[in-house]
Amino acid sequence: MALFLKDEDVSQCVDMDSMLVAIESMQHQYGNGQAHNMTRRKIIAQSGMLSVMGGGLFHEGLLGVKTYTVVNGAYSFQVSLYDAKTGTLLCYTQANRLGQLRTGATTGVAVKHLANHGNATVGIIGTGSQAPTQLEAVSKVRNIQKVKAFSRNSDRRENFARRMSEAMGIEVSSAESNEKAIRDCDIVLCIAATMEPVVEGAWPKDGATLIGAGPTTWRAREVDEATIARADKLIVHSTEQAGIEAGDLCSAVDRGIIQWSKVHELRHVVEI
Repeated sequence: MALFLKDEDVSQCVDMDSMLVAIESMQHQYGNGQAHNMTRRKIIAQSGMLSVMGGGLFHEGLLGVKTYTVVNGAYSFQVSLYDAKTGTLLCYTQANRLGQLRTGATTGVAVKHLANHGNATVGIIGTGSQAPTQLEAVSKVRNIQKVKAFSRNSDRRENFARRMSEAMGIEVSSAESNEKAIRDCDIVLCIAATMEPVVEGAWPKDGATLIGAGPTTWRAREVDEATIARADKLIVHSTEQAGIEAGDLCSAVDRGIIQWSKVHELRHVVEI
């Protein structure tokens, strides 16, 4: 009989440590051809949107589908997991908490394999529901000295700074601007609901690692073209999906600043 899980059940049986292991293993197997990713597809209606994604872990004998709706700004996520040999439904679960952990862990795996080693100062733009797991995941793979956080609402970012300082046991301060949050940081995390760039190319220091984990639409840009032009490496989950949804990269390609051949996938840099 299939398992039916709620978000609170997921919170009890999955933590960030286990999610980091799962995401790193998946990316490694994906790079070896033992996993598959189905690019997100969206249905836009007057009242909202339905998104559908899928994947397969061939080495585990598993297939899965993730669906979510966005209606009036509210998200609802679900995942169905199947036995690849029999087609049997193994698990159906709410996936709001699962998505927070997965998004954060993917950032953690990227930082582990791409960022410079050693102690790190982290700047984060965006203090919504996805932001805490971004910081939690990075703290598992790097020794964070301090964090500077910015979002447009001063009360929210100050509250976020207080909560994360207590939760992580390190200094998390509220920055007055996105530029001040980024300056002199080793790792920059963008997890903001924005349509216009929140990072300008002159702000990140040389050698910084910048993660853009926010909007999934070609109309949105988290970083400007100068930032992309400065990058030594450009890494995405899927070049196919980036060509549909990564507005900052699409804009840079359209303007001749980069070519898609310069963009590589995370699965090809993850080695265990």
